[in-house]
Amino acid sequence: MTEPEPTLSQVRPLLTGPVICDIAARDPASGKWNLIGIFNQVAASRFPTQRPLSVYLKLADAVGTYRLEIRFVQVRTGEQLALATANLEISDRLASQDVGVAFPRVPIPAEGKYEFQIWANGMHLGAGTFTASYLGRSTDTEPPGDRLNDG
Repeated sequence: MTEPEPTLSQVRPLLTGPVICDIAARDPASGKWNLIGIFNQVAASRFPTQRPLSVYLKLADAVGTYRLEIRFVQVRTGEQLALATANLEISDRLASQDVGVAFPRVPIPAEGKYEFQIWANGMHLGAGTFTASYLGRSTDTEPPGDRLNDG
């Protein structure tokens, strides 16, 4: 006999972030999250390319059962290129829930804008974005020293 599906919460969580970085890791001793290599620009010598990365986010003002989806989307085409899912049970609406997800290698097919769309129980909570461009091409919004190179 299968267990009944849990009733999904209708409480819309407040999303803080998300933060896109090279690594989001929780320190087992302290429980603190360490975000290493935070970025919003990727520079590559060629396209298509791939790169590993992590997404960190915090959910607040939430209570109940949530099906969390993080969709990696190419903005220009609307194509979903990767997906991560998680089930969360949040019992204290006054506490926040930290989530870190490692994507082993996300495909980056071309220059342009990409976003990680955050969904909980079918509700769109927000998105974190980055822009991909050819190595050596500068933008008006990011100093060259903050760009990640994908050789």
